[in-house]
Amino acid sequence: MDERTLIDRLKLGPVIPVIGPKSVESCLEAVDALVAGGAVAIEITLRSEISPKALEACRKAHPDIVLGAGSVMDVERYDQAEALGADFTIAPGRCQEVEGHAKGRSLVHVPGIITPSEILQARRDGFHLLKFYPSEAAGGTSVLKDLGSIFPDVMMMPSGGITFDKLPGYAALPTVLSVGGSWMYAKNGTYRSAADMSEQMKLSLDAMLQK
Repeated sequence: MDERTLIDRLKLGPVIPVIGPKSVESCLEAVDALVAGGAVAIEITLRSEISPKALEACRKAHPDIVLGAGSVMDVERYDQAEALGADFTIAPGRCQEVEGHAKGRSLVHVPGIITPSEILQARRDGFHLLKFYPSEAAGGTSVLKDLGSIFPDVMMMPSGGITFDKLPGYAALPTVLSVGGSWMYAKNGTYRSAADMSEQMKLSLDAMLQK
């Protein structure tokens, strides 16, 4: 999947559940419920031994969703994500080794940024799709609004501390492509019921698509 296709798909479903799997089974059950609620994209963070197995299981169970591999901060994780069938990798910051490795490959890499200086450098290096993290701690929509006026050619995928009530503010910003988080499948650190996950996913998509 190239960057243009990824952007077009995420525009249709601009809410990305970001899952750090506790087990393959619970992750797959959550993904099933989120997809039933309309999720177009899911991100599985590659931070544990369980994560690659969960990503692989989700790819097999849902071959048509956009599947992202999160916390990709080295070449080995990038190659692993590619082998497991991810559609994109995303990082909390910048890693030139990974970014150089990803150039010309079929798996889109999304670097993380937080400052205007990092955006300037990312643009010089050819990246115009970026993760803004940690979004709420860094100022959320007020900062993204200012950055959008300076860098209208950059699209942002903010995550970090975002909750349902914040979605209208993000939806109003033209440079925000998608938002990521866990509010739609977990509450106070505990997974919601499958029915609640599906409902929260639907409501979140409606809020971002301003339905």
